Amino acid sequence: MHRLALLLMLMIGLGSGAHAEEPAAGGPTSLPTGVELPVRVRVALRVLNVLEIKEVAGQGRLHVELTQRWHDPRVAFDGIARGLSRQDRVGDEADEHLKTIWTPGLSLDNQIGDKDSRTVALSVHANGDVMLIERFESDFRFRMNMDAFPFDQQNLTISLSLPRYAQQEAVILTTEADRQFSGVDSNLSVVDWRPAGLRFSNDLVMGWNARSYSRLNATVTIARDAERYLLRVFIPIMAVLAVSLFVLWSPGLKEQDKGGLIFSSLLALAAISFTFESSFPGSISLNTPIAQMISLGYLYLIAVLMFEIMLSVAISKAHWRWSAHAADLRLHLRWALPAIMLIICVGAAIRALPG
Repeated sequence: MHRLALLLMLMIGLGSGAHAEEPAAGGPTSLPTGVELPVRVRVALRVLNVLEIKEVAGQGRLHVELTQRWHDPRVAFDGIARGLSRQDRVGDEADEHLKTIWTPGLSLDNQIGDKDSRTVALSVHANGDVMLIERFESDFRFRMNMDAFPFDQQNLTISLSLPRYAQQEAVILTTEADRQFSGVDSNLSVVDWRPAGLRFSNDLVMGWNARSYSRLNATVTIARDAERYLLRVFIPIMAVLAVSLFVLWSPGLKEQDKGGLIFSSLLALAAISFTFESSFPGSISLNTPIAQMISLGYLYLIAVLMFEIMLSVAISKAHWRWSAHAADLRLHLRWALPAIMLIICVGAAIRALPG
């Protein structure tokens, strides 16, 4: 009987121990008490550097400083008794203290991998205000549009959300005071890019449990320095297409020589397209003005060769009644074809300019 009673007591103790690890009310995983719901988590974001941009893969590496602020009366203390109005902790000490208090559990939805080169600082004020500052490097996934290359602007959007709490429990937002601590550094590590601004927008996301969750989108706009691409991109294309002027206007040039020049130009355009794609990924494979110019360049060079050969043959037949008209048509096409091609190329470039 004593053994049976001891066994029953042990089973009851194990059964109650199954709930021993559940957080008690007011613990670090429960929402702050004595505050109005939803809890407001204010965020400021500074982009210290853009380290890498991969346009085709839609990825980028950023060095950011993320500041979170919220109010929790449970961490308030008597500043007069302690002789200070704020307690600061840095590094491992801050991480250890974060395990003992409530945190909003902010998530970077489009982050790839972990945070590298991370530093953290935590400040707890006597009135219960908490400020958490993190600096880190990380890879993010972005939606990029190369249609206007090299006149394009890319919007690098970082999505921040609170996946642990529905919109009725906690929301993430930014105020004018927070935006004073937000921005983009003017000196970026990526070549041929310059910052164009930072903006915030609030959004809602539907969770798997059909509950709405708060989301804040921080969009960093960077613009490509198109001036640096003029000599590297447009001049080689125009130089190759200018061979058509020599074919159209050179006197005494034989048909086989004209064909050789045109086919050499076609090969040069193909070589330029491969070079551009390796040097500027996405410039040819995507629908960019450069890709349009090269594609139209193939058609233009072949059209020049066909018109020139056909009209030369027609003019050589002096007894043909249309030979005089062929000579007049050839004279007009000598300037009309290059002019049309130039207008199309300039129009494609102007259309791609940011509005």
